[in-house]
Amino acid sequence: MEAEKIIIIGNGPAGYYAAKKIRAGKPDSQITMFDREPLPFYTKIRLPDLIAGKVEENKLFLAKPEDYGKSGIDAHLGTEAVSINPGDKVVVTSTGEIFHYDKLVIATGAKAFRPGTIKGISNDSVYVLRTISDARRIMDKMRTSQKAIVIGGGLLGLELAQALGGKGLKVDVVEFFPRLLPKQLNEIEASILRKKLETQNLSFYLDRIPTEIASADRGLVLRTNRHDEIAADFIIVSAGIKTEINLADHPGLKTEFGFIVNDRFETSGKDIYAIGDCAQLDGKIFGLWAAAKEQGEALADILCGKRDSYRPSIFNPILKVTGINLDEIRKEANDGSAGVRKF
Repeated sequence: MEAEKIIIIGNGPAGYYAAKKIRAGKPDSQITMFDREPLPFYTKIRLPDLIAGKVEENKLFLAKPEDYGKSGIDAHLGTEAVSINPGDKVVVTSTGEIFHYDKLVIATGAKAFRPGTIKGISNDSVYVLRTISDARRIMDKMRTSQKAIVIGGGLLGLELAQALGGKGLKVDVVEFFPRLLPKQLNEIEASILRKKLETQNLSFYLDRIPTEIASADRGLVLRTNRHDEIAADFIIVSAGIKTEINLADHPGLKTEFGFIVNDRFETSGKDIYAIGDCAQLDGKIFGLWAAAKEQGEALADILCGKRDSYRPSIFNPILKVTGINLDEIRKEANDGSAGVRKF
């Protein structure tokens, strides 16, 4: 009997852990993996620590290149899957090769979102942070810079701002909402957090909508809807993620925010599954490392016949801005010891 051919597109936590567990549960299967990055599996959630100089790049990797072969995974790192043909059950890669599959797992994840409403967002000195390559470019720019802007006052944006400030840069954070972390903190708590961060070389422009990024004599100028003109050597955009669903353009798989899947991760295409940040389950994209890992392992169990369906855990991400525990801020606010007013 011919070995079952399983193709996995994506080498993030969803794809990697799915591949490992499928291989363990189906040792006779033939697993082929594609990923556009030429790097083995690494943790992206520690990229701000890399920029801050708190961890070396080699410590981010959770797998070595040789680990794939040892695990029985035929990994094509640095090779992008550019199209799929569900009728013929084939994947076409960026090298022009054609690979046949019995089952296809899409784990393409997401990319950093660049708001198209900001004029000049494509300027060469405007960066995002999603990959090691992004981090390397930011660190190169930091060496010749004194001032930076971070667009976005969410958890990642604040971690990035702290990383830059800790390396001696003056950082302005521009946030759409009138307070920091509006989903996690109330007004008093957010005010306490802001005061703590302002002691770390950070300044804030809240309740602002960035409208334009323009070149200036010595860098960039960011303009907002409130007529601010904020100068910087470079800008990092931390405005959330956009799911990678380009493959849906070819086979007509049903999508909304991501590939629409049921509780077995099945898409609208026969024998095609989606997991992780590119998968939309019950109308939701989780966007969390822990959720992606759980989905990868759950799909492996489903494909190996060890479970019938998936019900997500309740995920409580650790809300800890570097060096500042948000739970302690909540306690400080509740104790009434902050001496701050709502704003």
